[in-house]
Amino acid sequence: MKPLLIPALLSLFLSACGEEKKPYEPPVPQTPATPIFQNERQALEKAKGVAKTLEENTRAQEQKSTEQ
Repeated sequence: MKPLLIPALLSLFLSACGEEKKPYEPPVPQTPATPIFQNERQALEKAKGVAKTLEENTRAQEQKSTEQ
């Protein structure tokens, strides 16, 4: 009985000191990062372009009115 007891206890102690296995986690897919507020920025740029066009038209009308 003693010859079986020592290897059994030894294997029990060694298994208790073993490294714990972590649960499997699937890899996270790498997707390109989309800029935050991309739609809002595009709308702002478009609005700036419209404002610039309006300013140019106003200046052109002012120049016409001062020439006449």
